[in-house]
Amino acid sequence: MGIVDDAAMRRLLLLCAFVLAACGGDDAVGVDGGPDADPPDVCTGVAYDSCEDTTNWSDCLDGAECRLFMSQGFTICAPTCNAGTPCPDDEDGNPVACNMMGRCRSNAPNSCALP
Repeated sequence: MGIVDDAAMRRLLLLCAFVLAACGGDDAVGVDGGPDADPPDVCTGVAYDSCEDTTNWSDCLDGAECRLFMSQGFTICAPTCNAGTPCPDDEDGNPVACNMMGRCRSNAPNSCALP
């Protein structure tokens, strides 16, 4: 066996890359939101779920207010907070700070869909 030169090695690596790319079709079950991925759970009104009723907050539970956070571009069920009542963690377990208006705002809504 001889030593493989750099050009041959590059061609082999390029061929491997094309084969791997061709095998990564979009029919994988549940991967990257492909067509066979499970749909997201329906929002139930818990803290940081998406919501729509910004007047009566009827789609939020436990006294959370359905608030539009324009700078973030989303509307969520925002619990109220203060020094004695801290914000609950987000769905990934990350801490959420109480803002200057006494509301909890996660960095993103929970991964759920409005009913």
